[in-house]
Amino acid sequence: MLALLPDPQHRPTVLACDTSQQACSVALALADGNIIERLEETGRGHTEKLPLMIADILESSGVGLQDVDRLGVTVGPGTFAGVRVGLAAMRAIRISHHLPLYPITTTHALALPIQQMMQEDEAHHCIVAIDARRGELYCQIFDAQGHPVSEVMAHTPEALVKIIAKEGVSRSNIIGSGSEILAALMRADAVSCLEMPFWPQAGLIADWVARQEVLPENTPPPEPLYLRPPDAALPDASSFLTRQEG
Repeated sequence: MLALLPDPQHRPTVLACDTSQQACSVALALADGNIIERLEETGRGHTEKLPLMIADILESSGVGLQDVDRLGVTVGPGTFAGVRVGLAAMRAIRISHHLPLYPITTTHALALPIQQMMQEDEAHHCIVAIDARRGELYCQIFDAQGHPVSEVMAHTPEALVKIIAKEGVSRSNIIGSGSEILAALMRADAVSCLEMPFWPQAGLIADWVARQEVLPENTPPPEPLYLRPPDAALPDASSFLTRQEG
């Protein structure tokens, strides 16, 4: 089935969320173009915060889930538990209300606010760099039109500098929680660290979803994008037995 562009006379109502990083963000893009958004820097506690924020934004706007046309959610990379919380919530609503669910990577979501700025200078690229801890960054490169020119990656900053050079990136704006780490290893006259929010903005995600083509029927639900195993791991059987014997 062909994917159709959304009817400009009927802008879809979109509910979107992000829980992939250290904030919890929920937004509702209305048919009249207005966007209602909530964002809390939580660190943890996404599981408790997200349902309350969704209920609050729907109640305050007078919109019910039966009025929503589309859903949007970040799929990672990000914290292991955070990514799962947002995806689980949106997949549950998708099933219960038979709604299309649009996925977006965390890196793409972070790049959304500067795409218009970048189009004024096509020589610039946008590099999203997220501090992934353990000496690594999550990273993705976008061109001046906001199109990805690389996959989402997880590498050391030193390795990323080499990859960026191979992609032929001469000048770039770097955003994200790992921007200063990466910029410190690159030529100072070639990069600019922009002071942008470190967390994806659900309002921008909802607006992006509203402008996308209609998803084909029977599109499978999105899966989390994990670039490495979770930081926390269950103890193996031998360590458990050792403690019992002690």
